Amino acid sequence: MMNQVVLLEGVVPGEILAAIVLILIGLLGLWQGWVAYTKPISRFVINYRGWTCPPLAMFYGGVGMLLMSLPAFKPPLHRIVAEVIGLTWVFCILTFLIGFFWFPRFLLRRWHRRAVKAGVPRNDPNAMGAFKAVLMEQQREAAQRGNRR
Repeated sequence: MMNQVVLLEGVVPGEILAAIVLILIGLLGLWQGWVAYTKPISRFVINYRGWTCPPLAMFYGGVGMLLMSLPAFKPPLHRIVAEVIGLTWVFCILTFLIGFFWFPRFLLRRWHRRAVKAGVPRNDPNAMGAFKAVLMEQQREAAQRGNRR
């Protein structure tokens, strides 16, 4: 009984602390990105010129940070589930990093793409907010009229 060794390999305080920090950063980024995506009057349009958009990239950075903290807890995952989580992490982190230089247009909200097609001033948050409040059918009609011009 006295010669038994207790292995504490599974619990590493440094990994747990790093995971907690990543979770906090991830939740903050996720919250900031969600607010940028869902605000009634979106302020990200003030500085968005079709290239960089850090407020929208924060959502993907938050998801990536949350996924990055997962291995510290060493959950028993099936290989396929772990690969899906890994691929999701790669997509989110790449979108986050690239979003500081060029934010992919296909990840913008649909109402924003329709507003630009309809001719709404791209950097006017009030005009974009008013367009966002309009019913989707009217947004589509305005975008089609804008394409005909």
